[in-house]
Amino acid sequence: MITKHFKKFLIAPIVILALGVIFGIVNGGLNLGIDFTGGSIVTIDFQEEFDTAVVQQARDQNGMGDSPIVKSGEGYTQAEIRMRTLDTDELQSTTNNAILEDIKETYPEAEITTVDKVGGVASADLVKNAFLAVAIACGLMLIYIWIRFQLYNGISAVVMLVHDVGIMIAIMCILQIQINSAFIAACLTIIGYSINNTIVIFDRVRDNLKIMNPKRIPRAEIADTSIKETLTRTINTSVTTLIMIVCLYIFGISTIKEFSFPIIVGLLAGVYSSVFLAAPMWSLMADRSDRKKNGAAKTKSKKKTKTAKA
Repeated sequence: MITKHFKKFLIAPIVILALGVIFGIVNGGLNLGIDFTGGSIVTIDFQEEFDTAVVQQARDQNGMGDSPIVKSGEGYTQAEIRMRTLDTDELQSTTNNAILEDIKETYPEAEITTVDKVGGVASADLVKNAFLAVAIACGLMLIYIWIRFQLYNGISAVVMLVHDVGIMIAIMCILQIQINSAFIAACLTIIGYSINNTIVIFDRVRDNLKIMNPKRIPRAEIADTSIKETLTRTINTSVTTLIMIVCLYIFGISTIKEFSFPIIVGLLAGVYSSVFLAAPMWSLMADRSDRKKNGAAKTKSKKKTKTAKA
């Protein structure tokens, strides 16, 4: 029974979240990219097709290994290196020239065409708006699920969404993978995907509540039955989606990997929370509510009996 071992299933996410906090404290927080902290976008024109590995090697040799590289321009003959802000403009210029010199050993015609400064102000607004959008979406989801199902279904679903995003952030913090605006898009994608899996299970729970009377059959058993009945569907949809995203991560360019890796983590976290946490949490909250109501009803009944005897 999944519901019976609910507390055991909580151990894994709690450990991951705790490790995320510990690594965040040790490493000084998340590894934020220039989309959040500001920096420079150095564009190098090769005037021909080029191997990204050459740019990566030049970047790594000059201490900028955390800078994403994006192919751009007509025919993809240009490389954009998104570099964090260095201490001085002189150091920035020296680093740019050093990278270019290393590249010229393989591509003599390469040259820096533009160096654009990127501020973190616009990105701060982006993050603020993204969190606001997530908060509004979660609130509306809670209201909708409350109307369509029960309040405890809505609370459980929203908690699972927070769980999924929290796991994504924790893993990025533990691995110190650079976070850019693509991570926000990944979080919003997972929120939409994860809630779908949870709703499918809750829909089965609602149907089973009509068949299996909760006064005679424990809600934990109803939750377990509903999970088993939707498990094949959850596995099939999740595995097919995961195969596609893993392929994008393996064969995609660096910017695609920035988006696909958080999606992979979020997919796994979403499946875990939908199957092992959402319905069991609903059953526990609903049972606790019933016990409180029954306790209040018994107390009221005893008071009436004492009053009548008096």
